[in-house]
Amino acid sequence: MNLSLVRDVLKRNRERQSILRPPGCCVEFVEHPAPWLRSRMCVQVGIAIEHRFAFWAWMRVKAGLRKDRRTGGRIPDREFLPPDLLTMDWHDDVGGKCDFIGHELCRLNQLDETEVGFFCWAALRPLNDGHVAPAMWLNAIGDVYVVAKQWQDPEEHNRVFVDRYDQEHRITYLRTPGDLVEYRDGTNGGNGIIWDIDLDYFTEAKEVPDQRYTPVLSDEAIAGLLDPEQAWVREVLADLRGVTIALEPEYTGGMSRSLHLLEEWEKALLTAPLFDKQCAWRSVFE
Repeated sequence: MNLSLVRDVLKRNRERQSILRPPGCCVEFVEHPAPWLRSRMCVQVGIAIEHRFAFWAWMRVKAGLRKDRRTGGRIPDREFLPPDLLTMDWHDDVGGKCDFIGHELCRLNQLDETEVGFFCWAALRPLNDGHVAPAMWLNAIGDVYVVAKQWQDPEEHNRVFVDRYDQEHRITYLRTPGDLVEYRDGTNGGNGIIWDIDLDYFTEAKEVPDQRYTPVLSDEAIAGLLDPEQAWVREVLADLRGVTIALEPEYTGGMSRSLHLLEEWEKALLTAPLFDKQCAWRSVFE
């Protein structure tokens, strides 16, 4: 690789004050689903081809929440109270301290979207199984709730993660997303929650030999999983600070299947597709 060319291109990009997003990423903002927050808060929905690029979107959410409305400045990183993370995935993408290099993360300018985008593309593990840990280490997310079809006995993997400031983040594995209400009730940090979805979650749980993906669930099954009348969906929507959705077509059986699964998520929760001018959350609190 011609590193001098890479440096020149990135330098020119900085001089133009352009923002480079990770490949295939896009962002939409939708008014908050809770009526009591709608007038003062929008929810960022980030779409990514590869799941590790959600790291970039989480940093964007953190940058917005660090703004101090009283002073107009930024809350010091050490004092920042991050949102929790609910991640729904076929695989376990939490990872650990073996999945990042601490001194590199310390050098990362978290407020530079291009730098963060380049970092999550080039520096995070491309196998997509460790991007939650570096986000915790940087205090971008608080406690983590994991619903992963990979594990037969999820409670065995519960643990505590210590970040760069020696603050603890609880990692709790759930059998179903409905368990979130029990485990998070009364323990959340008070700064909301990010809902993270890898669309391969909406495929069957049983592995298929010699195949990366499992058959997708029926539309009816997906609609049942995402029914907004469920307590866990209402809790997430009431406390929502951001959404990240990974298409991951290799693990859904192809791009067309991923886009169909995204469409089913939209149908369950939105009045119109993302990026449509009429897009809004369905009324679940009124």
